[in-house]
Amino acid sequence: MSEPESMTFWDHIDELRKRLLRSLVFIALAAIAGFALSDPAQKFLIKPFTEYVPGSLTLLAPSEGFVIQIKISLMLGALFAAPFVAWQLYGFVGPGLKKKEKLWLWPITIVGTILFWGGVLFAWYVIPGALKFLGSFAEFGIENLWSLKSYINLLLFLLLAFGTIFQLPLVMGVLIATGLVSSKFFRKHRRYAIVAIFILSALATPTTDAVTMLLMVTPMMFLYEASIWVGVLIEGKRARRLALEESS
Repeated sequence: MSEPESMTFWDHIDELRKRLLRSLVFIALAAIAGFALSDPAQKFLIKPFTEYVPGSLTLLAPSEGFVIQIKISLMLGALFAAPFVAWQLYGFVGPGLKKKEKLWLWPITIVGTILFWGGVLFAWYVIPGALKFLGSFAEFGIENLWSLKSYINLLLFLLLAFGTIFQLPLVMGVLIATGLVSSKFFRKHRRYAIVAIFILSALATPTTDAVTMLLMVTPMMFLYEASIWVGVLIEGKRARRLALEESS
């Protein structure tokens, strides 16, 4: 590929188009492979319901079962193709990065991946308790008869949402480390952040129950506070380095 400075705007657009197309093709191929695993993946996702909710899951439309399998296949395809997509993204932005920026890129990628899967595992840990609570209202002849589509949508949403939420410390840490925002700013606007967290959780939650919303609010507030303390440590380390440079 040509050097970034010799490329025109339209060359960059064409390069981006090619890499996006490759990524989409690879995701599609990975989704086809994921279709072979969609049935055991669906059984794995259904397991929390069968263990913690007294009731049954139903298909409410003739094509609903097939649509769910396709959705799970696409999710698996995206997971399988993630390294290739990341490689394509780096191939596009990498040549334009400075040496120091490239040194930051891989640690950020590794930390972001760890945080994402940490969020997924946390969601999987709290989901049984939430399902048990939601299923406890079926009493006095009332039966839990949940739509399989709604249940799978809820589970996939929670897993992806928690994986995304757990990126908060990384985002705030990068903003503080680059000096764009200080930890004092986040402390000063804590009240506004809490309101924003509640609004965002209410809008993002696919169901109308308060339990699902609180499942998102609680870790977001904890991560926000933890990110502030991480920022304080980053600023302290930066201040010590600058003092050392001035003294030398």
